[in-house]
Amino acid sequence: MSFDLDGVLAAPPLGRNFTIQRRPDLLPHALATRTAPEPDPRPSLHDRLLIQTYFRIRYQGREPMPGAQAAVVAAATRYRVIVLTARNWRGRKATEAWLRRHGILEHVERVVLNNTALVSARFKERVAQQLGVARHVEDDAATAALVARAGVEVDLIDWPGNRGLVFPERVTRCADLAALTRSLTDDC
Repeated sequence: MSFDLDGVLAAPPLGRNFTIQRRPDLLPHALATRTAPEPDPRPSLHDRLLIQTYFRIRYQGREPMPGAQAAVVAAATRYRVIVLTARNWRGRKATEAWLRRHGILEHVERVVLNNTALVSARFKERVAQQLGVARHVEDDAATAALVARAGVEVDLIDWPGNRGLVFPERVTRCADLAALTRSLTDDC
């Protein structure tokens, strides 16, 4: 089971999720057999500057969404849990530090960040297929629809930006993470 980070586990800045893509009509691509290359273990000067500045402070004041830790703990009793985020790979240390600080990292098997040139929805579609993700928790309409069309059950966390849209059958709307936690524990 995979969890998106921003808008699902991490509260967005100012409490508003401005980046939701309202495109539930995206169609899946055939699974690419070539995986993206790992980033150079010796980051360039540009990469090092971004890591030390932007990626270091980007999530300093961000709080977890209410019920984030409980949802991940509930999921971990039934699934192998990963965090699947389109955040750039340069932010790995800061992302893992944020997850650790909020008691989430210890319940997660793996944190997958975007080390490709793919946009968020396409990156998550590819990774979900490659890793055989059975269930994904998302807040972005385009990503939820695309990942569902690729055969994954998707729990869509409710935000104003993803309301009023028609989604594929595999998308289940959840009011919040507490509702997701209840569904995970009630299904046992």
